Amino acid sequence: MFHVGEAIAQNMHMAPIPSVFSVQSEVREAFGWSEHDDTESAEQLLRTLEEHTLWSPRKRDLTLERLRQRLVNAERVVLLGAAVEPSELQRFNETKVVFVAADGAVGVLQSYERLACIVSDFDGAEHLDKAAEAGQTIVAHAHGDNTSRWKRMLTKWQEHSLPPSLILSHQVTKELPGMYNFGGFTDGDRALCFVLSMGVASKNIELVGFSTKEIGAWSATTTPSLKMRKLEWMKRIVSELGFEESIRS
Repeated sequence: MFHVGEAIAQNMHMAPIPSVFSVQSEVREAFGWSEHDDTESAEQLLRTLEEHTLWSPRKRDLTLERLRQRLVNAERVVLLGAAVEPSELQRFNETKVVFVAADGAVGVLQSYERLACIVSDFDGAEHLDKAAEAGQTIVAHAHGDNTSRWKRMLTKWQEHSLPPSLILSHQVTKELPGMYNFGGFTDGDRALCFVLSMGVASKNIELVGFSTKEIGAWSATTTPSLKMRKLEWMKRIVSELGFEESIRS
């Protein structure tokens, strides 16, 4: 359908930016993670949904195109990071923005009326579950240590009367038809890569709640020192994409 790296570069009027993809290999090396595990999780997810009634490849393609249209036609796209405060959203009340939430940050929203999608690796706990039960669109990410989590959550979500719509993402170097590597590492910077790849102009994108000075209230339970290391990688990607001033540090 499109080449993600080229889409981001063309949208930002710059040369290709391989770092939003190569950083994934750097992260694996830094943390001692295996690309084989990332690939296995992604391929299992593809096989699981290959002929799924709700989330077949064709239905995921339709979801992606519908979401793309909503994003590019929006007056402004606001990305919600894990440190977002409810008070920060008040200035958008009378505007025509749409929101893209990084995983559990969807919990800051009082309603989903202007929510375009959630970019998630299934860490969003009850906030993600609530949105899924309301039939929201989720850009669902597979990696090496969330296989059991995505299996458990998809099994639960498919039983909802209004199941969520899915788009699948991965973080490996090989191409996986039916799944996309949008670039980036954390849900927050991957959300930015995703929105740019959809064709949203950078001048129409705003980041709220992105921070390296604190672990956001909407973050998944994690080891603090590990989370802070991850946030530094987030800062690198967001900065290379030209949004460094949006990060609280």
